[in-house]
Amino acid sequence: MTRKKTYIDSGVLITAFQGIESISIRANQILNDENREFASSRFVQLEVLPKAIFNKQQDETEFYETFFNAVNHWATDLEQIIQNAQQIPVLMV
Repeated sequence: MTRKKTYIDSGVLITAFQGIESISIRANQILNDENREFASSRFVQLEVLPKAIFNKQQDETEFYETFFNAVNHWATDLEQIIQNAQQIPVLMV
């Protein structure tokens, strides 16, 4: 079976760590899905890790580091990412 490639942003990680509400449970289900390969970026790391480290939140830091160690695909070509993003229509909800 082909594993689904899933890009995880900081909002999903923060939501998954912070609680047991239904949205947190859903975020954790995605992160624990064995049929997924994860993609992320160093920018996401910069959004979540420094604050957790600075505030000495060891459990939170370990949670994020565990995720980043499991990432299979890193967004590295910044220029291509920007070009692709500019082609995606913005949906207003």
